[in-house]
Amino acid sequence: MGQMLRVRFKANYDDPRPITWPVAYPFWISGSGDGYSTVISYADSEDYIIEHWPEARDLDVEEVDSYVFTDRFPKPEWFTQQPDGGEVNG
Repeated sequence: MGQMLRVRFKANYDDPRPITWPVAYPFWISGSGDGYSTVISYADSEDYIIEHWPEARDLDVEEVDSYVFTDRFPKPEWFTQQPDGGEVNG
């Protein structure tokens, strides 16, 4: 895999889930504001975000080297793959 992005963006307030499933990268719904939900997703491009969340706006894009899972952003139970196709540890 080439670049990896961690993207924070505003999505649909009532249903901030991606419109297609399965998705290739982990994501979290991290909160909500006045009329929007905040989503954080890893991606390989901004196009990936728009493909899965067509309503996405105010994208805040950060290039990263790897996935980082924390207490606030734990590894989703359904997610098992690293960008290189290997298994996620932890």
